[in-house]
Amino acid sequence: MTDKIRLFKEEIDSIQVPVDKLDEIILKTVQTNKQKRRRSFRKKAAYCASAAIVGFGLLMSSASFSPAMANIVSKIPIIGTVFSESGEPGLEHVNEQGLTNVVGATKSIGGMSITLDEVFYDETRLTIGFSMTSDNPIEEFYLSSGPNITINGKGFSNASTYRETEISPNYRTGIINIDSIDDLPEEFTLGVTFISKDGKQWDFSTPVNVKANVQSVAINHSQEVEGIELAVTDLKIGPTGFQFTFSASSDAEKNYLSNGYLDFEVIDDKGKELLSYSGSSKIQTINGKEQMTGTRLFDSVTADVKTLTVIPYFKFHQGGSSVEIDAAGKEVITELPPFKDTDFVFEDFVVTLP
Repeated sequence: MTDKIRLFKEEIDSIQVPVDKLDEIILKTVQTNKQKRRRSFRKKAAYCASAAIVGFGLLMSSASFSPAMANIVSKIPIIGTVFSESGEPGLEHVNEQGLTNVVGATKSIGGMSITLDEVFYDETRLTIGFSMTSDNPIEEFYLSSGPNITINGKGFSNASTYRETEISPNYRTGIINIDSIDDLPEEFTLGVTFISKDGKQWDFSTPVNVKANVQSVAINHSQEVEGIELAVTDLKIGPTGFQFTFSASSDAEKNYLSNGYLDFEVIDDKGKELLSYSGSSKIQTINGKEQMTGTRLFDSVTADVKTLTVIPYFKFHQGGSSVEIDAAGKEVITELPPFKDTDFVFEDFVVTLP
């Protein structure tokens, strides 16, 4: 029995509920099923499901009689709903299609419960959904910069994005996108560790396997603008969206690639702009040239969309800071002074979908 179920049971046991009304419900249920005791082995599973429904019905009836019970029920997040409530069409789609790994593991420490809700992994993304419930309002950035990830027990420092959504003051959901997954095996054990500002720690572990329903399309488009050589090599189409793979290079003396960011605007043949939810880039200097490789993941398209118009563009940063994770899993913050130069746009090109 998990901590969440145990604590939930203890809270229920302490609540005063109208026993007479519950007895009446139970009596009617027993009388209705009294003549159906002779059941074949094949029908036992259905009987168990019915019993679970009756039990849930009794719980909801109790909630309607008792404000305290109703308060408890209202705080229970439904397992497997973080993706469906994410506002991201691709994640909502794979949730509806039952393609995610529903975990539903909960751990509670000091009045705060965290649930590792569900995981989705294919050749375009590794995404983790979780939720938090607390006896007290949850402050923003309670989990600092997000969780630590391990793959088969080893630290994993690849680029990732992390966001939280406040559902209520005492209930938040979170999405973790691992943006660089090229070196991941098809099957592995995923470790997720959450650490709060006040030092509490929640550790989770779950098996993950890749979904094999991804289609690859060769693009091999290249062009050069302002000394930056851009190549968009291929497109992967998965159930959560489509992912471009690209590379770029420029003279190291100009420092263009390390002082700005290369991105894409994508519009389908219906005139709809598609949003990007995750992606990563890596820069290294080789033989006097800055070399960038990266990916960008965009919204999925409907079946009647046949072409995409892709508009690459480059923007120089206006100052601020960047955060990287080193090999030891620690944050490295670099301050970025403004880079004074003019942003530019590449020529757009069209991709035909299969």
